[in-house]
Amino acid sequence: MVAEGIRFGYLFRSAESLATREYGKLLEPLGITPNQSEVLLVLGEHAPLSLKGLGESLICEEKSPSRLVQALIKKGLVKKEISSKDKRSSRLSLTAAGADLLPKIAEQEAIFGKYLAQQVPNLEAFSQILEEFLVDSFYEDKLKRRSLWRQEEK
Repeated sequence: MVAEGIRFGYLFRSAESLATREYGKLLEPLGITPNQSEVLLVLGEHAPLSLKGLGESLICEEKSPSRLVQALIKKGLVKKEISSKDKRSSRLSLTAAGADLLPKIAEQEAIFGKYLAQQVPNLEAFSQILEEFLVDSFYEDKLKRRSLWRQEEK
């Protein structure tokens, strides 16, 4: 018999993989992946950002998001500009094409949110349980930075 915690871990990872795949299907016509959409959304809200600053807000990437950013630069959706104050520093922002994608991403994100709400009974209660699990983690800070944390401050 598998311990319940181990079972939960595998169920959770499987659910995350399935959800990511479903969201990816919605984004396919836009030519971007779920992780790339997150970069665009964060830059759309907080740009200009340094690579480090971007990484501090992304949920999809624990380490440096440089590969994601490079792919988006190649697609013409993100631009990287060297700081005029410090030549060692650069700032990331959206190109016009990247900014044009934001409403389309938001539309697909809304469709995906409705899909999850239909698939997961008691989604709000499940979200609260996940927040409790994430308390005092670096994910809590990232979620709060992006106003995705609902739990009231203690």
